[in-house]
Amino acid sequence: MKLTLCELEEQLKGSSDIPCAADTEITAVRIDSRLVSKGDVFFCIEGENYDGHNFAEAALEAGAAAVVVSQFRPELDGKSVIMVRDTVQALGRLAAYWRMKSNIRMIAVTGSAGKTTVKEMLAHVLEGSHSVHKNFLNMNNQLGLPLSMLEATGEEAYWVMELGISLPGDMAELGPIAMPDMAIVHNIGPAHLEGLGSLENVARYKASLFKYLRPQGLGLCCKDHDLLWNAASEIINPVAFSSQDENAPYYSTLLETLPDGRGKFIIKAEAETAEVILPTCGSHFAENTAAVTCAAHMLGMKLTDIADRLATVELPRQRFHCHTYGEWTLIDDSYNANPLSMSKAIDTAKNIASERQLILVLGDMLELGEKAGSAHCELGTKIASIKPDATFYCGKHYAEVALNTNGSTLVPVNNPTEFLNGIHELGISNAVVLFKGSRSCRMENFFHALNNQINGETGGNKA
Repeated sequence: MKLTLCELEEQLKGSSDIPCAADTEITAVRIDSRLVSKGDVFFCIEGENYDGHNFAEAALEAGAAAVVVSQFRPELDGKSVIMVRDTVQALGRLAAYWRMKSNIRMIAVTGSAGKTTVKEMLAHVLEGSHSVHKNFLNMNNQLGLPLSMLEATGEEAYWVMELGISLPGDMAELGPIAMPDMAIVHNIGPAHLEGLGSLENVARYKASLFKYLRPQGLGLCCKDHDLLWNAASEIINPVAFSSQDENAPYYSTLLETLPDGRGKFIIKAEAETAEVILPTCGSHFAENTAAVTCAAHMLGMKLTDIADRLATVELPRQRFHCHTYGEWTLIDDSYNANPLSMSKAIDTAKNIASERQLILVLGDMLELGEKAGSAHCELGTKIASIKPDATFYCGKHYAEVALNTNGSTLVPVNNPTEFLNGIHELGISNAVVLFKGSRSCRMENFFHALNNQINGETGGNKA
């Protein structure tokens, strides 16, 4: 980031106690006072459990060039303070200004499941021949997106940013910050229904990203979700990619599941096709791969170069990572879960297991609102159809899941120790074990418990 305090004041249009700041360069933007160093600007954010205004003085003492506040604090009188109405909105305005000043090509990614994976895969593919900046993991909300943008040097060729929404107004706030040159909406599913209300609303609000495309911008959309495709088509004429329709201009499908959890895929860009082996498998990754192939090809890359880069991609941690230790294959897909991603993960784990034992270690799917009960009943039906050798379940929706498991072994567990005891009691070995649940369920603790035991470690559960 290359901005001065003068630019900061101009963009925020707040009242300021800063004297002459025209040539004072900002070194970084912070919202955590513990990270502030000389020359930084500290934005005082009011959170559920803290108020950044309480740390404004500490930030100035640590060397902050200025603090941005929305409250009058007498202890800050006469110090380097910029007063604004809303510090979160001010942070977004500053990021939008920096985005326009940098004049890079912005690629924005959204979807109900897998948007972090698509973002990471696309960034890796483009990094083969261009400089790329991306948001760290899933820093994709009204704080994470602008902070990620403000960390860029402004000299990159591309910024690849994911945008996450959970409420009706979220995209209307994030879209004007990103102002993408290319927007990718790669799927929809029953996620964040507590805030968005229905699958139709999910489609409408996800597709609304296309409203914020810059002139001549490109909108890419998965045509496999009718509600999404129809919502997108009301806004723009989207470029189609698919994991189901081989006649789509951009297409990918899984050809073969390999014993170690890798997958052989075919990718298609217009009339050309290529094969590639990825470090994971499953229909949801065909969807991700189709989106990445479409974006990279539309940005001018040759299909052979796209395939070469995809072959070396490393997926974000806790996103269907397969760990093979002799007769065990542990699949860490513990980062998050919704009905769409849960169903696809279970299908993929079943394919990997083939004739081996399949164990599911699952947690609740959250933020589903009034659909939570039925969604977990449907999960029980899914488990019954897959017929795993055992399912361990942690969460308050155990009863709903148990309603439809039709006699399948379903073991309630409250912690990793109970899970390990259950594994021993059932005499399980030579198994494929899937770990998945919503973020707050911390299903990675269950993964680490078994992983450590298999590898002879005694360090307890890793967070």
